[in-house]
Amino acid sequence: MITRTCRNSTTVMIIRSREEQGVELSFCIARRRSLRKLTPSSPKRSLSLVPFHASQTGRQHEAQIEGQVLQSNITRRRNVLAYVSARAAEMPRLFWSFLNSTFPCKTNLPCYSFTEALCALTHAGFHVMKDPTLRQLQEISALLNSSLDHSTIRKRAIEAATLLMNAEAGSLLLLDEATGGLYFDVAHGEKGEAVRQARLRHGQGIAGHVARTGEPSIVNDVQHDARFFRHVDQASGFVTRNMVCVPVTAHGRLLGVLQAINHKNGDPFGEDDLQNFVALGHQVGIAIENANLYEEIHLLFEGFISASVQAIESRDPTTSGHSQRVATLTCRLADAVSQTDSGLYAGVRFNAEQLKELRYAAVLHDFGKVGVREHILLKARKLYQLQQELIKSRFDFIKRTLEVDALRRKLEVHEAKMGGKKQMLLAQLDRQLAQRMKEVDEMFSFILKCNQPNSQSPAQVVKLKEIAHLEYRSYDGPRPFLTEEEVGALSVLQGTLTPSERKEIEGHVTHTFEFLSKIPWSRSLKNVPSIAWSHHEKLDGSGYPRGLPHNQIPLQARMMTICDIYDALTASDRPYKAAISSDTALSYLESQSKEGKLDSELVDVFKEGKVYQVTQPRSADRKIA
Repeated sequence: MITRTCRNSTTVMIIRSREEQGVELSFCIARRRSLRKLTPSSPKRSLSLVPFHASQTGRQHEAQIEGQVLQSNITRRRNVLAYVSARAAEMPRLFWSFLNSTFPCKTNLPCYSFTEALCALTHAGFHVMKDPTLRQLQEISALLNSSLDHSTIRKRAIEAATLLMNAEAGSLLLLDEATGGLYFDVAHGEKGEAVRQARLRHGQGIAGHVARTGEPSIVNDVQHDARFFRHVDQASGFVTRNMVCVPVTAHGRLLGVLQAINHKNGDPFGEDDLQNFVALGHQVGIAIENANLYEEIHLLFEGFISASVQAIESRDPTTSGHSQRVATLTCRLADAVSQTDSGLYAGVRFNAEQLKELRYAAVLHDFGKVGVREHILLKARKLYQLQQELIKSRFDFIKRTLEVDALRRKLEVHEAKMGGKKQMLLAQLDRQLAQRMKEVDEMFSFILKCNQPNSQSPAQVVKLKEIAHLEYRSYDGPRPFLTEEEVGALSVLQGTLTPSERKEIEGHVTHTFEFLSKIPWSRSLKNVPSIAWSHHEKLDGSGYPRGLPHNQIPLQARMMTICDIYDALTASDRPYKAAISSDTALSYLESQSKEGKLDSELVDVFKEGKVYQVTQPRSADRKIA
C-alpha cells in the first residue's frame, strides 16, 4: 500500500511484516487525515519513499516501481489487507525501492482514515516504526555512508547503535571465517577496551547462538541464561543484565553479530527494540560489506602495483628497490612542501588522495622499461660481453700472427749464409717481436680502460681512432684492429650507451605513459600517467621525451625528478657507476638547479628539510666513492 497526501507535507512511517520464510517487507505510509490510493498516471507531484530491506537476502534493491503494484480498485479495508498479504507472498521476486517516484492523487477515489489503516495493519501483525526512530535510522544511514574507511564505518555504526537502543554498551562481533568463531572487532562503552580481548568459539554464548541459527534474540535476564558467555563480564568487570542480539549479514553471508547491552533505564528490551535493531543490523551489514569490498579493491590494486614493480625489477635486478625508494623520497618531499610557509610553494598542500596518486606515479615511473630490450637495459659496459670477447680473440690472433711472422723470418735467417751476423739478426727479431707484442697488449689494455663507464676525453677518442686505422692480415685479406661499430661504442663520452641505445632507453618513459593510460584510473588518480610521463623533463626544455618547458611540467613530476636523480646518484647497486656521497649528490642537484634544469625551490626544500635522510638507513653499508 503506497499513499501520500495531495497538498501538505507528510510524516512518513515504515510498516513491516515478517513472513514465515523470514522475508521482511516494508511499506511507507503518509500520516494525514486520510489515506488516498494512487495510480501511475501522468506525474504531477513528487513522492519520496524509504527503501525496504529483505532479510532473506540481506540486500537493498532499487528499481522503478511498476504500474501493476498500485491498484485503483482497492476500495475497502479487507481489500487493502488482502493486497498487502498478496504482495508479501511475492516478496522473493518483488524487490522495489520507491525513491523519488512521482504519482498523482486521484481525488475521486474513496479514502481510508489513517487510524483505520494503521490499526488494521497493526492487528494484522505489522510493526510500526515511529517518527523519532525513523529519523535516527536516517541519521545512522547518512553516518554510515559518510566514509569508506573500514574501521571508521564500523566504529560509527556501533556508536549509533548504542544511541539508537539507549543502551549502556554496544559491541560488534565479526566472524572468523577460518575457525567459525566470533571476535570483538568494536566494543563501545566504558568497558569496551577490555571486551575486545575476548573470543567466542563457534556457537558459544548468546552471540554464537545467533550467529549459528541466524535468528535475532532478546534476552532480558542474561545472568540466568545458560548460553551466556561470562568470561567477558569477568574480564571487564561489566555486569550484563539484558541484551538484544541480531545477525549482521550481507548478500546472504554472515558477517558477524550486533549487540546492544543493558537498557539505560533498567527496562527490558521489547519487540519494537528488536525490530529496530534488525533494521540497523541490515544497515550495518551493508556498510561493513561495502567497506570490505572497498578494502579488497584497494588491496587488489596495491597487489597489482607490487606485481608491476616486481616485473620491472626482474628485468633489471641491479636497480632493485629504486622505484620504492623514489616513491618514499617523493612522498616525503611532498610532505615537506605541504609544511612550507614561505616561498613559491607556501600555499601548496597535498591531501591523502593526492599523496596516493603521487606514490602510485612514483612507484610505476619506470614500468616502461619492460618494453626495452634486455641487453640494452642491462648494459654495464660500453661494449657488450660478446663484443669484448670478440676483440680479445682478434688481438690474440694478431699476436699469434706476429709470432708466426717472426718465426718465418727467423727461418729465413737460418737458411741464409750470413756468418757471424745470424745471431745478431735473430736477437733483433726477438726484440722486435717483444716490442710489437707489448704494443698490442697496451692497445688492448687501453681498449679495456675505454670500455669502463667513466667519462671519456677527446684524446682517448683520437687514440681509439688511430688503433682502428691499424690493420692485420686475415685469411680473407686485411682487417682493421677495431670496427667502426666498436669505435663508436668505445667513444661514448659518458655512461655506456650509444646514441641509438640511449634513445631506446629514454623511450621507456613513453612506454610507461602508454601502459598507465590504459588503466581506468579513478578521478582521484587520473593524473598518474601524466606525472610519470614527465619525470625526466627539465625546466629548460632539455629533458625527454617531449622537451617540455617549465610551465608544462606538473609540480609532482618536478619533485619526482629530483628524487629520481638523487637515488640514482647515491645507489650502490648500479654496475655501470660507483655510488657518490649524499653531500656530493646534493651539490649536483644544486648545480642543476642553478643551470635552470631543476626547480631551485624544491631542491632547497629537499636539502633543508633533510628529505634525503628517509632512505639513508639502507646505505649504512654502502661503499661510497
